[in-house]
Amino acid sequence: MKIDLGYIGAIVARNRAKMPSVYEIKNPLAGKQLEVIRNGQAYKLTISDEIKQVQGMMAMTVEEFFQKDINVQNADPSDIFSYRPQDQWLVFSQYLHESKYFDSLSDEELKKVESILQHITDGMDSLVKNSGINLFAIKKEQPNSYEAHLELASSTAALQHFSDTFLSGNVKAGFDQLIQDYVRHNTKKVMDYQSVEEKFYAARAKINPLNAPLTYRQARHLSMTNKLGKTIYTHEEIESVIKNYQEMFKEIKNEEDLSSVLLKAKEQLLEFVTKGISPKDADYQLARDFVTQRSDDTFKRIENYWKMIWQGKQELHSAFRR
Repeated sequence: MKIDLGYIGAIVARNRAKMPSVYEIKNPLAGKQLEVIRNGQAYKLTISDEIKQVQGMMAMTVEEFFQKDINVQNADPSDIFSYRPQDQWLVFSQYLHESKYFDSLSDEELKKVESILQHITDGMDSLVKNSGINLFAIKKEQPNSYEAHLELASSTAALQHFSDTFLSGNVKAGFDQLIQDYVRHNTKKVMDYQSVEEKFYAARAKINPLNAPLTYRQARHLSMTNKLGKTIYTHEEIESVIKNYQEMFKEIKNEEDLSSVLLKAKEQLLEFVTKGISPKDADYQLARDFVTQRSDDTFKRIENYWKMIWQGKQELHSAFRR
């Protein structure tokens, strides 16, 4: 599969296909004659049925627009997702579109499918280094590294669940291969990723404390975040925690499994992030509460897109299996 920079969703592609080519558009005045006067002499002009392209006036195509994106200019030809780092769902959508998978779906059904894919990849889409051109992303708040580890595992499992639920045959095989490409692309991103907040805490933890007066609450927060900032996670530890999450999310077969898996994942996340703070430390519970609050929106988003898959299964199953 080759990336199509002009592709911005199946609905747009469908509507574009319904529109006549610019060369097929006929001037409503075609064939009509006009009488004009020039230099005192009368002339009859017949209006052509062709639309001429005026040099320099032709609008920029979508593909030309995206070719100017810094992410496209820096893309790795061997990594298809590097062309769409902020909208990775478009890669999956383009594949399904080119596979004719969407052909049997109504516009509303198609929108539901693309919305599911968009919500699944949106957490990882927010890790992009260069903002570039962004038309679709839902989430713009930068996640912390521990949220990114969780998002990678969850989104991968959700994409696989989407495939297992709705796809079959060669279409499913190609989609599953894209999931593996997605994993490779995003694993490289999360291994050394840190949010701006995490970088700040890590840098501040190395500085000798100032003698500025602090309230009790401020002093506790400073002490706790300094301990988090000093904590180092090796690549092996990151790979291990992602693998643990992956095993958890593989257990999800239906909506009843989701709550228990998310509870286990939350405990795993808290254990990982606070590994540098002893449970006997006065800051231990404060750190757990801090990380819980910071990761709450990620857990809610994960829960939401898993539920979207099951809702989609109920609403669209008959259409998907046509």
